Amino acid sequence: MTDGEFDALDRAILLELQRDGRAPFTGIAARLQVAEGTVRKRVSRLVERGVLRLVGIIDPARVGRTIQAIVGIRIGDGHLEQVVDHLRSLPQVRYLGVSAGAYDLIVEVVVASNDELYHFLTDQLRRVPGVAASDTSMILKVFKDRFEWRPYEDEQPVWGEAGELKRP
Repeated sequence: MTDGEFDALDRAILLELQRDGRAPFTGIAARLQVAEGTVRKRVSRLVERGVLRLVGIIDPARVGRTIQAIVGIRIGDGHLEQVVDHLRSLPQVRYLGVSAGAYDLIVEVVVASNDELYHFLTDQLRRVPGVAASDTSMILKVFKDRFEWRPYEDEQPVWGEAGELKRP
């Protein structure tokens, strides 16, 4: 589903769910002046197409995982898939992406202590076949987390004279 396949109502529903992922469809429908069934069908379509996932998001710090680090990893030739498969299975790895630039992979690691990060880097990461080198940067304070990303926040719903929702 591309941006062109969204209409103003889809965007408005997405914004409502980002504000409160547990908001009842009846409340969303009332605020957007549409039928509850319309909201339910639109949300189902967005979920089916992979645009929207409704999940509980855990705050790592509130469950004792107060140390976050970004690790840039360089991979030896031909080992990318093997390293990705291994890192994907580790519970400390919250984010894993192939990158262009100085590193082959960028990894976000979330652990409970500096000692746990030390053991992750020295006992686990260095022993992964194919990892050639890594650089680690500690996250000291998080100001924005991914679930706060709102691509349509500036687009407030606009209603036409006939009561139809228009794209801003």
